[in-house]
Amino acid sequence: MGMPVRVKRRRYLKIQVASNEIYTPQEVDEAIKDGVLSLYGVHGLSKIEPSLIEFYEGEQTGIVRCSHLHLRRMRASLAYVTSVGGSAGAIHILKVSGTIKALKKS
Repeated sequence: MGMPVRVKRRRYLKIQVASNEIYTPQEVDEAIKDGVLSLYGVHGLSKIEPSLIEFYEGEQTGIVRCSHLHLRRMRASLAYVTSVGGSAGAIHILKVSGTIKALKKS
């Protein structure tokens, strides 16, 4: 018998960017990663594995993926974000799920 296969489990967070500005997906992704780096450094960034996988510029909402083991750190990192794309902005979590499908239903 071989080693058990470990499936990388993920959590998906539906987010909303709160600001008077309109941001691009790149600016939001950068702000998310900067938030993680500020709190947990490069090692934390590699463990949490944050990734903006969808972003709708019209509504300023999107879906962020992270490691299920580090969901609490991901939440803390998003709460730490105070600027996006060089201007004041915050990222709020609307919902968390184990699947993208469940997030899209809400």
